Amino acid sequence: MKYFPQSRIITNQTANPGQFTTPDGADYTGPYYTTFTGESFTGISPNEGSSTPLLTYIPPNSGFRDVAVESYKQLNSSVDVNLIDPTPFTPRPTEEDYKVGRITRYIARQKGGTQFRVMEIDKNTFDNLTKQRGDLNYSVWRAISIQWQISGPLYDELVNGIKVRPGIIDTNEKILNQAEKNFIGIKQYLSNPTQFAK
Repeated sequence: MKYFPQSRIITNQTANPGQFTTPDGADYTGPYYTTFTGESFTGISPNEGSSTPLLTYIPPNSGFRDVAVESYKQLNSSVDVNLIDPTPFTPRPTEEDYKVGRITRYIARQKGGTQFRVMEIDKNTFDNLTKQRGDLNYSVWRAISIQWQISGPLYDELVNGIKVRPGIIDTNEKILNQAEKNFIGIKQYLSNPTQFAK
């Protein structure tokens, strides 16, 4: 199911008898949601329920019902969707990275479902997730990038109370605290602020 921002869907609606049918022609009653395109699907929202497309109810004797069901079956059978989850990645800082003092890390988190997963990914995977391209399941994964300090003193160096050189631990903990506000789970995943430090 394609991802829809909350502002582009109406969730948690209830279908009445005679309002919708499923693609196989069965009458549908129960929870549904509607997208900004006017399409309706089973379930409370794209993240909860089966998200089976719903068709507007057509009376059995009208002659249109069989045509609608067959049209859906033909369209649905021609779509081959095999979306995959991202592959975990472990960065390997270079000597040049240590001279610069930091690396960019890319973290992905599963947005919904029964499992809560966080993993590090590479830049290419990050770009594909954030630009919603390729065969990645971007509808259930969210990704962010952070700057990660890998060289320097462990703690901020102060002179007369003024920070003159940022420390690895202090800097990375500030970055994680800020990221955690909108990306819950990153602090637990990146629990070692001195990872890759030299």
